[in-house]
Amino acid sequence: MRRKFANWQVWTVPPAVLALLLATELAAVVAPIAMSAPITLTDFWLAALLASLCIGYSIDRLTSEAARSALITQRGALPSNLLATWLLPAAILLPVRLSCAVVIVAMICEWPVKNIAGTAQLYRHVYSSARALIAVEAAGGVMANSWQLGIRLAVAVLCYAIVEYAALVIAVGLATGFPTLRFMLTPRVHLTELLTLTVGVVAVLLRYEHIPLIWLTLPVAIGIQRVAMRSEIREADRAECRPMSQKVWTTVATEVVNACATSSVLRIDSNDPRAAATVAQLQAGCDAIGTVGRSGLAVLLADCPGPNADSLALRLRSALNSAGITANVAVAAKPRDGQSLADLLAVSEAELITRDAATRSARSVRPDAVS
Repeated sequence: MRRKFANWQVWTVPPAVLALLLATELAAVVAPIAMSAPITLTDFWLAALLASLCIGYSIDRLTSEAARSALITQRGALPSNLLATWLLPAAILLPVRLSCAVVIVAMICEWPVKNIAGTAQLYRHVYSSARALIAVEAAGGVMANSWQLGIRLAVAVLCYAIVEYAALVIAVGLATGFPTLRFMLTPRVHLTELLTLTVGVVAVLLRYEHIPLIWLTLPVAIGIQRVAMRSEIREADRAECRPMSQKVWTTVATEVVNACATSSVLRIDSNDPRAAATVAQLQAGCDAIGTVGRSGLAVLLADCPGPNADSLALRLRSALNSAGITANVAVAAKPRDGQSLADLLAVSEAELITRDAATRSARSVRPDAVS
């Protein structure tokens, strides 16, 4: 047991980072003890509502967007997380102990999303949870004052944002160097955070109108999440058009195909760099371009049904032809052609062989033999 404890990943971080992690986590646990407040039945119902919205949001991310988030994280971008949409209202509207309970439920549900590829580091998620707890506690402490409601609300939102942001900046800066923050904290990230806090404030205002109206924030948050994810994919594709290695692409594609109800794989029997660039220029929403086999490319299309993938293949064939690239293009889609990545690769490989044979046959026919 002692050996297993000693092998935890958290002990491998620099001493300054370790001290920050432990101090933040200790503060997150100790603060609610000193911030007790009476809890009413209405508070319990509101806490249950906010926790259920966090759970619903995490389920949606897990089933449709989490695999893409894992892919983009590997490219150096921060995945979007809109849980503050309900954590902020919890901090403002609930006693601190109940708001902390909502945070804990949200972070437990968030862990499978972060670990969908099986490579997430638990100590980082624990620190993220502690950050959220302290931000909620700071906002709750502001709301406990006797200031005018509007002033308390504005200061509470500001405290929540500053505490959450500062804890991230300091941790990342100490661990990897502050210059790396410019690659992570992009304008898109700031815009997403601003929208999240705005929807959170709207949820607070809806509480004073009619509590069930807070449910309206769930589809809004899911919509923002998907728009942000598409933006992340476009940014990643513009930043790097080089195909991923077969091992990395297969790992990511397996997770995406398993997680999405519909997905497609587009195969190109050429590893010409111009072919990968052509795919990226189409901006077709491809999640990853990878090398498959000795001389082939594979394009992963998450949430892309078969007819849409077929249409993309037609446009890609025309674009490749216009660019002077000789290549066949094949498509396989889930659930039309199979349920797993192996099924889609087998079907697309068979189509490539068929197309290649047809192309060779057409080239072998002499012009004077055609009547």
